[in-house]
Amino acid sequence: MDRIVLAGDRRTDDPLAVAAGVAGKALVPIAGRAMLTRVVATLTNWRTKGRLIVVAPDSARYRQAAREGAAGAGAELVWVEPAASLAGSVRQALATSRSRRCLLLTADHVLMDTAWLEHLLGACPIGTADLAVGLTDWHEVMARFPGSRRTRYRFSNGSSCGTNLFLVNNRAGVERILDQWQQVEQQRKKPWRIVSMLGWRNLSRYLAGRLSVEGAFSALSARLGAEVRPVHVPDPLAAVDVDSAADLALVEQVLAEKARSQC
Repeated sequence: MDRIVLAGDRRTDDPLAVAAGVAGKALVPIAGRAMLTRVVATLTNWRTKGRLIVVAPDSARYRQAAREGAAGAGAELVWVEPAASLAGSVRQALATSRSRRCLLLTADHVLMDTAWLEHLLGACPIGTADLAVGLTDWHEVMARFPGSRRTRYRFSNGSSCGTNLFLVNNRAGVERILDQWQQVEQQRKKPWRIVSMLGWRNLSRYLAGRLSVEGAFSALSARLGAEVRPVHVPDPLAAVDVDSAADLALVEQVLAEKARSQC
């Protein structure tokens, strides 16, 4: 199964990259290793084999970071230059993929655990949803990381955080989703605006605390013309990506704790 890693930048002057003096956020070192290197290492050592499609600028620095992560694993690395939009980048990567279905991930998900990926695959077999979206429990995230800032989706049956973990099960369905992805992406930090895409009735139910996660995704699927399934990932670490200096410090703390526990 191919896995796609999005390693380009949404902006040319990413503050983390500028502070670290590197060409892009995926190259920012965390505990001595670039974020891209860490994610590639996790994916290439996963028991489920497949090509690794990296969406990033075609430069020596990015290629070196990816090669360091794949060293000794014998993984095939495929390079795709980022498009002008996130949806365009995903389209180009999917066109390169050879597997029936594939995983879509981000290079700033440094704490990635392959158990999350196994869980996603098990929850969404072939022939079910077009796209599976990983979510995790917001309260568990806050209990694990008090004071951290994570976008919260308040559903009637619980609050959720995104995980930047996606499973593409049906290319045709995902193509329909990509046609409208940019609008969702622009509002990703403002849950109520995303829900407003589902119509005023669903927005009013969401604001009143009466819209369930299943109801929201059912309405989203109808809106997009493709089935999108939420999958609960039972680990608060799945919500932690690196978007800020505070996130970077948090991830380094978690990695240090893991290193101490293994001594």
